[in-house]
Amino acid sequence: MSVWGKLFSAVRGGVNEAAETVADGQALRILDQEIRDAENALRKARSDLAGIMASAKSLGRRVDEARAKDAKDLDSARAAMNAGREDLARQLADRMSSNRADMARDEAELQRLQGAQAQMLRAVQDTETRIQTMRREVEGVKANESLLRAQSAIASSHAGINSRLGSAMESLDRVKKRQEAMAGRLEAGAELQALESGSSLDRALLEAGIGGNRSSSDDIFAEIARGEGQKSLPAPDALPGIGYDRKS
Repeated sequence: MSVWGKLFSAVRGGVNEAAETVADGQALRILDQEIRDAENALRKARSDLAGIMASAKSLGRRVDEARAKDAKDLDSARAAMNAGREDLARQLADRMSSNRADMARDEAELQRLQGAQAQMLRAVQDTETRIQTMRREVEGVKANESLLRAQSAIASSHAGINSRLGSAMESLDRVKKRQEAMAGRLEAGAELQALESGSSLDRALLEAGIGGNRSSSDDIFAEIARGEGQKSLPAPDALPGIGYDRKS
């Protein structure tokens, strides 16, 4: 196949697919229209059937009347023969012959109409059954289509909710991490502030001469004079190289 032939086939395939897509999208509307068309045809068939039935009844009455007339003429012809009136019997025989010919034609037509009536009646009944079946199927398809749409909407909504929940959880995690970091900074700041406050206080105490381990020379001399000190000092006699004059 040439390139142009392949291209033409591809275009035709695309057109068919597009047409099928449109038809599938309008399937329920098409089904409803087909059912309406079938119901219109059914009403026409019922009207035709009613006409056939009326004609058959009218023709049946005419055949019954012809049969009754034939039986009456036959009785009259026999009575005329018994009365010796052969001429009257002959006239009745001629009328009966014409009447029977008409009656035969009517009976044949009646049989044809009755056959057509039975055939059309079966067709109408079959069409009614098919329309009812189709309508039930269409209603089922519509209900299923509505259910599928509802399920699709729920699935889409569920997916959207899950997506939004996922985003919300991510945002929540970020907020938690930010709060934890901020709390850590606040704790560290509080500890630093406490340390700084403690150091300042210690310096203030030292400057006021309260606490601390530093001592001035006057403080040390006062401790020596009181016989106190951080360490016990040896007696003067025990100090080597140092002598004192004692008075008696």
